[in-house]
Amino acid sequence: MYKEFSKIYDYFMENCEYDFWINQIYEILDKYKKNEGTLIDIGCGTGEMLCRFSQKYESVGLDLSVEMLTIAKKKMKNLPSPCLLFHGDMVDFNCGKKFDIAVSLFDTVNHLSSNEDLEQHLKTVKSNLNREGIYIFDIIDREFMTLMFPNRLFLDNRKKITVIWEHEIENGIDFIDATYFLKNKMGTYDKMTEVYEKKIFTDEEIKNAIKKSGLVFKELVINEKIAGKRQFYVVKNEE
Repeated sequence: MYKEFSKIYDYFMENCEYDFWINQIYEILDKYKKNEGTLIDIGCGTGEMLCRFSQKYESVGLDLSVEMLTIAKKKMKNLPSPCLLFHGDMVDFNCGKKFDIAVSLFDTVNHLSSNEDLEQHLKTVKSNLNREGIYIFDIIDREFMTLMFPNRLFLDNRKKITVIWEHEIENGIDFIDATYFLKNKMGTYDKMTEVYEKKIFTDEEIKNAIKKSGLVFKELVINEKIAGKRQFYVVKNEE
């Protein structure tokens, strides 16, 4: 996943308000008195959030995409204390240590394709959290997808990049056929294509998976000011 998207991810996210995201996470962590310690960013991508987290926490990144991690590794070189990066699947991973905080952002959890995978993911997170550890993840819902894909199409046309995403639903899974046109040094465009899958979980499905995993649901924080409506689930390892 994201083999092609990794090449243009930072272009695509150039308008992302990363500071808004980090402030939302810090606001939640402050409430639970998690202002220091160890942190794992699950689905860290090219490492933009990880670089920010590392200014406050001893941070580690995990991602399924080798291509994304390669870009993140280059960014780590500019940090006073480079973060460790791990290649792994969010459904089942072990970084050899436990963490005080886990985060998974930018609807990474929606890439899980079934309730079983969601439950296993949460069990894995629990096994990687210290006692009293906090996990924060955001998801998007059906309303978000409907607004993003009017007439099943998302178009983003900029100076250097044009993005076309075509959306359809099959057997309860959202498929996105992505086409990217990136302007090259010759003034022409390079074309890249990729297919993504997302599952829209209901609140009931998420809370059932949390309960089965042994984690404890603490609260749902809704933020409608960063990248559309985002629902942040906050769970805790109380064992």
